[in-house]
Amino acid sequence: MAQQEFLIGDIAAITGLSRDTLRFYEKKGILNARKKANGYRYFTEDDLYLLVHILFSRKMNIGLDTTKEMLPVPHMCSDYQELIQQRIQEEAEAIRFHRQILGRLNSIKKIYGKTGSFRDSICMKAFPPSRILARLDSRQEGLKHWFKLSREYPGLDMVYVYDCYQYQSGFSLEPDSAGASSYEAGLQYECSFLALYQEVIEELGLDYDFSDREIWSDGSCIHTVAETEETVPPVSLVSSMRKWAAGRGILPSAQVIVTANFSRYQDDVPFYCQEIYIPSVKKPKGFIH
Repeated sequence: MAQQEFLIGDIAAITGLSRDTLRFYEKKGILNARKKANGYRYFTEDDLYLLVHILFSRKMNIGLDTTKEMLPVPHMCSDYQELIQQRIQEEAEAIRFHRQILGRLNSIKKIYGKTGSFRDSICMKAFPPSRILARLDSRQEGLKHWFKLSREYPGLDMVYVYDCYQYQSGFSLEPDSAGASSYEAGLQYECSFLALYQEVIEELGLDYDFSDREIWSDGSCIHTVAETEETVPPVSLVSSMRKWAAGRGILPSAQVIVTANFSRYQDDVPFYCQEIYIPSVKKPKGFIH
C-alpha cells in the first residue's frame, strides 16, 4: 500500500518538533528523508512511526546515539531488555539521589530555622536524639573523619562535628591592680564526636547500618546559639550560660558541647555559627523533654 508523503513542514506540524530538531535527527543518521526529482525532501508514515519510537525513547532518557544503535534490535530481544533494565537502575539511583537532596534541603531548612530562633538567647533545650558515628581525640581528626564519611557514604555529609570541653573556673590567688581577687575561667578541650541527628536519618532514608552506633540524647541542657570569629566558644559566653542556669536553680555540668559551622566571610575574617550545649546535673522543675 502506497504511503502518504509529508514535507518537513508537515512533519513539524504533526509532531510538534521544530524543523531544526528534525534536521538534527537527520544529521545524526537516525531519520532519513527521501529526495524526489523535484528537489523536495519527503517523509513517510514509516518516519512518523520512527519518530514515535524516538520520542518515546527520549522520554525514557535514552540518548539518541543509543537509540540509533538499538534501531536494528527487536524489542523482544534480550539486548533491548537489558537496556531497559539498565535504564531502570539508573533512574532508580537518580530518584534516590534527588530524594536525598530534597531531604537534605528540608532538614537544613528545619535545623537552621530552629537554630535561628535561639540565636543570642539562653534557654533549656534537649540535645537532638542522635547516632554517634565516631569519637576522636582532636578537632582536626574530627574534621578529617567528616570528610572520610561524606566521601564514602552518600548522605553522611549531614553529620555534625561536636567538640567537647571542660569548663574550668576559680579565683586567682594573685590580686588584680585594684587589690581584689580576680575570677579566672577557661575551657579545656577533651574530644570530638560525630553525630547524625535521628530526624536527618529518617528524612534522608540513608542506606547505612546504624544498628551498632551509640544512641545519644541529653534531655536537659543549657543552650544558646551565637556567631563568633572562633570555633572555640568564648569563655565569657559559657560563663554567662552557667550564671543564667544558676539563677534558675539549675546546676550545670562542667562539660561544654559545641558545633561550629562556617557562617560567613567578611573583611577577610571568617565567622562561625556556634550551637552550644551545657548538660545540666540538676534538671529544672517543669522541664519537658
